[in-house]
Amino acid sequence: MSRSITRCALAALPLAVQTICALAQTTAPTADAPAHPSMFQHLLAKMDTDGDGRISLAEYVAAARSRFQAMDVENKGSVDAAAIAVSPAATEREMRGAEAMLKHLDTTGKGYVTEAEFVAAAKDRFARMDTKGDGKLTPDELTAPRWSHGPHRAAGAQSPADATHARPGLHAQVGQKHFDSLDANHDGVVTLDEYVSAAQAQFRQLDTAGNGQVTAAEIAASPKVQQRANHLAERMVRRLDANGTGVVTLDEYLADAQKHFARMDSNGDGFIDADEMPTHRWARRSTPETH
Repeated sequence: MSRSITRCALAALPLAVQTICALAQTTAPTADAPAHPSMFQHLLAKMDTDGDGRISLAEYVAAARSRFQAMDVENKGSVDAAAIAVSPAATEREMRGAEAMLKHLDTTGKGYVTEAEFVAAAKDRFARMDTKGDGKLTPDELTAPRWSHGPHRAAGAQSPADATHARPGLHAQVGQKHFDSLDANHDGVVTLDEYVSAAQAQFRQLDTAGNGQVTAAEIAASPKVQQRANHLAERMVRRLDANGTGVVTLDEYLADAQKHFARMDSNGDGFIDADEMPTHRWARRSTPETH
């Protein structure tokens, strides 16, 4: 239910993995073809226990209770950030994201990514960012909204990176840190060689088996992805912890679920119907699937 959670956290993922996140979002939702037409059906399968084709408040809260119980493995009636970060929902989310990234990198469908594919994706990303075509990236080119590069920009669509501009100070800080990590000789620009070198280093970090093949499981288990999971869990605790105890109780969790239900129940009839379910690609941020 947290709006801060996104399956594709560009700033927190390795360089070539960022590339795949960007590639995965090159098709914008339209009025005729919503990005997630089966989202409501997905929720129905999980929550519609009486089979009436809609979701009641009781069903919604019951589903939230089940998710909480899955996190509260010690049955303490409260969960901290550590428990949330390793919860089944968090693990599933990380794996889905890793599988999506792998799908875009694995050009032959073999189930893993080679270093050559990893580097090829990085080179493609570099070419799209190099708007001047001079073979080097400035900080502005590197941190520009990721859908603004070349023909991959989708008219009228907003990417997650675009959204970071709502906090320009943080965006600039993160962007500069990323740029400095790539600018190996500190000359104020990032060359293709530097960009590729960083991608190769990141591939080796992901390739924990050392066999030249990176799988979705290795991506999901990478330090960057796990760091992001911990960060999101901590933010979730801060948002839901009404009494400042550092943990989220069942009552706090269910109260938040009820608030989200009320926002989605636009006609106030006590049910969520298909026509009330958001169809744009960020709808998942307002559903319990991302909690």
